[in-house]
Amino acid sequence: MTKTWLILAIALFLYQSLGAQPVPGDVFREYCWFYEKGDAGQSIRVGGKQGTYYPDRGSAHGYINAPFTWPFAIDLEDAVKGEIVAEKILCHDGTTGLAIQINDSEWFYFPQAGHIPAPRAMYQHHTYPVLRVPVSVFKSGSGNRFRLRVDPKHPWNWPQNLINGLHIRIYYNPQTKSHPSGTVTSPQAGDSLSDTSKLTVDAQSPNSTISQVDYVGLYEDVNLEGDGVYRQWHHLYFHGRLMHYIGSTTQSPFAVDWDTTWIPDQKEPIRVAARISDSTGLTYQTEAITGLSLQRMTRSVELCKPYDIPQKWVTRSGDKTECFDIQGNLGRAEAAQLVWSSWSPGYMRGISINGTQVFDREGPHYQTYYHRVTLKDISAFQPGRNKLTTGKTPKINGKMVHGMEVNWPGIMVLIQYHQ
Repeated sequence: MTKTWLILAIALFLYQSLGAQPVPGDVFREYCWFYEKGDAGQSIRVGGKQGTYYPDRGSAHGYINAPFTWPFAIDLEDAVKGEIVAEKILCHDGTTGLAIQINDSEWFYFPQAGHIPAPRAMYQHHTYPVLRVPVSVFKSGSGNRFRLRVDPKHPWNWPQNLINGLHIRIYYNPQTKSHPSGTVTSPQAGDSLSDTSKLTVDAQSPNSTISQVDYVGLYEDVNLEGDGVYRQWHHLYFHGRLMHYIGSTTQSPFAVDWDTTWIPDQKEPIRVAARISDSTGLTYQTEAITGLSLQRMTRSVELCKPYDIPQKWVTRSGDKTECFDIQGNLGRAEAAQLVWSSWSPGYMRGISINGTQVFDREGPHYQTYYHRVTLKDISAFQPGRNKLTTGKTPKINGKMVHGMEVNWPGIMVLIQYHQ
């Protein structure tokens, strides 16, 4: 490989590893899809035990799914780039090499989250990798198909990822594509945000009526995106539906009340933008409102980031412990929240802080779940270093059950203080 090609390959790797998301001025369509007939919480299983699940068992390219067809027609007029967004669950530790083939294209490998430590496949995770693909791999209109695969090499001979959703995002030339537009009108640059702040937008489209406005923000918060990045444009998908973001509205004048009472104190300014969609499905992302801050006169919120996260955090394999530090004055603490993403939490058996159980369990079996548990009794917390432990899931009726998977970056703790 020549030096020039090596530089280009590294640049492409870094781009895909960092992912991609819409930025101000982008015009795009999102075609969101999940497999409603799938099992394990309406997901696609990619992989299998000795090739059991899918027909191309043990091929040279890894376990390959049978083809799926996306059930929508894709608009490629004035298209300039394409992305695939996956709702990916590691599922079986040690699984690597998740890749997609679109129609008759080459295989494209999904990037891994850079903030999960190596070996990443040994840490349970639910991430949302964004993969750049050439527009040319798609066909205009309906009938676009895809296949998924993983590497057949696996430490216990059962490689498997679960896919909760697989979405297409097509970007267009804003100079030639007729599209919606607008600006955020409230808040204004430099404003202070109260506990509940109203967000508004001036929106219009030459194509049709405005159908929806989604507000997103750049700020530090709990990392349910699973990539370990706490300050980012926060949002994620579950079965193609936006979650963990500021909010949406479908009614004019397109105002949303943003409740910031559990948003952590910020060291850097907040930014807010809107995604304006018209009834044709086209979306435009506005310029961001910058320099925003939280106005807090009577209280504060501390985000305690977990560390020493255990590998293979599945509760059937025994007690698992992480650590987190508390900097604030616990004498002024009023409440706390435990926030995390899991799979099959119905099998969890308690969460303890420093040896004291503070929560029992919630959630379904064999499905994804997002937890936000409020604790009024915080007497188990202590200044400085704390230990959080999940209990072991026992056998039920003499049989081993799945247990809860705790996804990266672990169980995050928010503490609310009065001033």
